[in-house]
Amino acid sequence: MSDPSNGKPAGPSNGKPAGGKAKPLNAGNEIAAVDDNENWVDEDEEFDSAKKTMAAGRNRHRYSNRLSAVQKRVPFSFHPNSRPLTISDLESCKVLENEAFTDPAHRCSKEKFEYRLSACSEICFGIFCTVLPDDAEKFEINTFPASHIVETSRGDGARSVLIAHIVSTRSYGPVVTDATMDYPRDFRTQKPNTSGLGHDEGGRTICIHSLAVHPKLQACGLGRLIMKSYLQHIKSSASADRCALICQDYLIDYYKSLGFRHLGPSEAGFGGGGWHDMALNFSHFSVHMPEIKI
Repeated sequence: MSDPSNGKPAGPSNGKPAGGKAKPLNAGNEIAAVDDNENWVDEDEEFDSAKKTMAAGRNRHRYSNRLSAVQKRVPFSFHPNSRPLTISDLESCKVLENEAFTDPAHRCSKEKFEYRLSACSEICFGIFCTVLPDDAEKFEINTFPASHIVETSRGDGARSVLIAHIVSTRSYGPVVTDATMDYPRDFRTQKPNTSGLGHDEGGRTICIHSLAVHPKLQACGLGRLIMKSYLQHIKSSASADRCALICQDYLIDYYKSLGFRHLGPSEAGFGGGGWHDMALNFSHFSVHMPEIKI
């Protein structure tokens, strides 16, 4: 779901998990393995409680397995943490996006990142891990140079390095459109936004434009882990009614497995069109898993 400079969810830079050579959020490798759908609709209270208990156990196991899969790839202790992105993360986001999406047309532009991280950073999240300079030499990751020092008092040069992100905006409409993927060109000087483009502050639909995972950490379930944690966090905040994104046809089943419904072909024309609308209503969504700490 990295939003090509247009912010399409599930399309390159549009809502596709992006990772290196894998296809953007349409990220082929990143989403190859799909878990069972863990969406529950309450029927019988007692039975539902039992299902949730079993699901929680399964998801803790999956969570542990995914972190173990990542740990095997890196030469340092992997303890991911999540936090809202800020404008100070602009360079890291752009570097990650460029690395995750091989097609330049599917990348979010630096200016669009600046707009989104300024207008609605509270719904844009990054997954970070602490990396020492020596470890970065053993495991080269291009977001390291743009990262920030963890604590100036540590003295070991440890940095908080971005390894994945989800970037979104709000909308009053139920699906992602070309207008929601766009941004007002005068956003630095014109406040409030009256252009009808980009972020709608009071919107109850979260439009996911970019899901990017560093290519070196793809194909080990990290994209799915991040998305579930993000959806759980947004639902818990009670700040939205639904999430929406667009994707290509080969990703439809992947998003269905995460609780999204396929609404049919999208009218969005970004990148030549051919997208599909996907939406997840929080009133019928429940996920039982450890949430990456924010």
